[in-house]
Amino acid sequence: MRSLSIICAALTCPVLASAASAVPLVREGRPLAAIVVRSAALKAAPFDVNRPGEATADQKVLFAAQELQRVLEKMSGARLELVGDQTRRAGPAVLVGSSRRTQALTGLVIPSGLTPQRTEEGFVLEARGEVLVAAGNDDGPYQGTFDAVVELLHRLGVRWFMPTDLGEVIPSARTVALPELHVVERPSFRLRTWWCNQPPELHRQENLWKLRNHLQLDGTAIVPIPGDSYLRQYLPDAAQAATTPELFARGPDGRPVPTLPNLVNPAAADAVAEKVIARFRDARAKGKPIDFLGFAPDDGLPIDLTPKTLEAWHLGFTAWEGREGVLAEESISEEWFRFVNRVTQRVTAELPTVLLSTNGYANRSLPPEGLALHPSLGVMTAQIWADTLKPYDDPKSWQSQVQAAELRRWTSKSPSVFLYEYNATMLVTALTPVPQVRKLAKNYPLLQKMGLIGFFNETTQAWMQDGIATRSLRARLMWNSGLDVELALKDYGEKWYGKAAGPALAFWAALEKTLLETPLLGHEDRILPFVYTDELLATLEARCAEAEALAKEEPFATRVRIDRLTLEHLKAYLAAARAEADARYADAADALEKMIALRQGLTAISPFLVLPPSRKPPESYYSSEVYWNVEDRRDALRALAARTSGQNGELVALAPKEARAALDPVGRGKSLGWFEPAFDASAWAPVDTTRPFYLQLPGAYAADGVPYVGRLWYRFELDVPKSAEGKTVRLITPSVSAEAWVWVNGAFAGHRKYLEPYVRPNALDLDVTRFLKPGQKNVVAFWVSTGANRTPAAEGLLGRVFLTADAPAPDAGH
Repeated sequence: MRSLSIICAALTCPVLASAASAVPLVREGRPLAAIVVRSAALKAAPFDVNRPGEATADQKVLFAAQELQRVLEKMSGARLELVGDQTRRAGPAVLVGSSRRTQALTGLVIPSGLTPQRTEEGFVLEARGEVLVAAGNDDGPYQGTFDAVVELLHRLGVRWFMPTDLGEVIPSARTVALPELHVVERPSFRLRTWWCNQPPELHRQENLWKLRNHLQLDGTAIVPIPGDSYLRQYLPDAAQAATTPELFARGPDGRPVPTLPNLVNPAAADAVAEKVIARFRDARAKGKPIDFLGFAPDDGLPIDLTPKTLEAWHLGFTAWEGREGVLAEESISEEWFRFVNRVTQRVTAELPTVLLSTNGYANRSLPPEGLALHPSLGVMTAQIWADTLKPYDDPKSWQSQVQAAELRRWTSKSPSVFLYEYNATMLVTALTPVPQVRKLAKNYPLLQKMGLIGFFNETTQAWMQDGIATRSLRARLMWNSGLDVELALKDYGEKWYGKAAGPALAFWAALEKTLLETPLLGHEDRILPFVYTDELLATLEARCAEAEALAKEEPFATRVRIDRLTLEHLKAYLAAARAEADARYADAADALEKMIALRQGLTAISPFLVLPPSRKPPESYYSSEVYWNVEDRRDALRALAARTSGQNGELVALAPKEARAALDPVGRGKSLGWFEPAFDASAWAPVDTTRPFYLQLPGAYAADGVPYVGRLWYRFELDVPKSAEGKTVRLITPSVSAEAWVWVNGAFAGHRKYLEPYVRPNALDLDVTRFLKPGQKNVVAFWVSTGANRTPAAEGLLGRVFLTADAPAPDAGH
């Protein structure tokens, strides 16, 4: 077989008629070749991309042939005739899918077959004489022939960078021919898909884009997907919790939990196995046999607190999502996977060829110790706790290094491990740009080498967040992990941006370089105001202006316009963050309002870039800001503005940004009175309270991104004016994570309960009237706990501390 890279290099231009051995398709705008399919395919019903699991092989072949016909006509103006394999026709032919014509070709082997392991996917693309073959495995869920056609068109210069005509690039060529070639391709990963909450009218367009980029669609199961709560359909009936409570887990109150089985009781595993077996048998009886299924418990941190379960199998390891010492947040991998092993063993004893899967997510993301997983059990691992900015081998990211190590352990325990990646990058987001091309270029070859079988990823509708190139190249790397990404980026730049390719690619490269070089880790945008710098903004502005000057023609001007709007949106985001840090809350809210307006411009170009923000499902999911969206943030800032402007309160005192701070790793400060006014804190370090403490205090952040976990102190001196006398005064800090206690002038003033660091809003708001000394300097001390989990990197205080009083009542005489 010839080298794929050599073939690709030879096919950078669709005009190849000069090659003596070329298979001619179109000459000077006239069709020369016919597209040949098996005759039965011509009678097939249309292929429905929203119901691909119901498609027959004939429907898939016809769909592929029609796609080839459509694109070649758009490319050259020539419409190739589509005929059945029983038609006698001389001259060049493109044989799409297996047929009697392909069977007559000596030595041609088209991938075919279907087993529960799903290892037969692939296609062949071969040109010999006057015949071009584009055919693949169309059995079961496979789309091999369409994949072959996509590869053929890709070699002719066609690209689909994003859904709809906006993302389709079809070069013009009056003459189209293919040289002799022989290519057999099989995917690097068996499972290659992601799911997205999106409006139905956009779902079809994205499905088309997925097919054109070798991805799989919903309903074409390659492996069993263990969705959250799928376990419920196989549990004993809920009514049995009263009659046979021993089949169910126990909750903190000692009562049965009807949504989770007793993980140590063999009878509970047998009960689940019986329902699983019944599901297989029922499907076969209905003539729709299945050979695998997946199940998982409810989302969150399910746990079986039955004493026997805890005594027998619970090892007390802390899940990466959990806090050390909190039983309800400890790992249950040991008991869960022993339970699932029992279920799998019982099911395969009767049905030896079937496969089961479950997920390694939340408090089951740690691989179990001392347990060999059943060979017929697959695992979908979902490491939601991990940093999403850095590749696995980045020395600055302990989380990425741990994630890679855990994946290696999973793949050593099961031959069917696949990853539930979080394509959105920022799970809590304001949709600022976070491209990931070079991270993926490092990670995907490593994942294939580990033995990962693929991806069932979660993504969002807003392409503006990770950029066009990230999504396009993610799909291509799923098919071919050995892709030359720099060459692919160059190709993308030339085809997407035209003459503006140089500065436009440099625009996105500068963003990605910043994300890779920052010492910050995370998967929430609360870190991003400290990642994007003024230097970066200046670079982005320069590159964007250069691209605009070069992109005078369509469609390149519109594509550069996308980058301009993305940049202006980023500028508004940073303006909001900086205004908030200066306690200019109305200005910050106005900047967020500008972000909403800028998104309207992007939506007008393509709804795939972004959809309007919303708080109401399902639109809130479509907007890609499921939590703490731009409208929530704007309204929270307006509320702060109202409390400091005289509308709903008046500002009494605003603390300086700078405070004195000190780590308190053993928690001794409370006992030693570090909150007392007389305590000498002059040796404490100055910190900017609008930035995370761990970026400032010595020893609070390691070179690999491991943050300090424990207690720390902040102390302020506040000048409280005499005019505060007789007013109800409240102390407010806009954000503190994860828990805080406050003293004012040595007196304990109150407590803000523990909130996970990603939770917003997370203000502290206390009535401190009786503790203040108006007309004097007042000492305010915060004792802050980061919580007991290192992965979220709690920031401590984040924002200007201020005192506010209730607004004066209106004059009754007016």
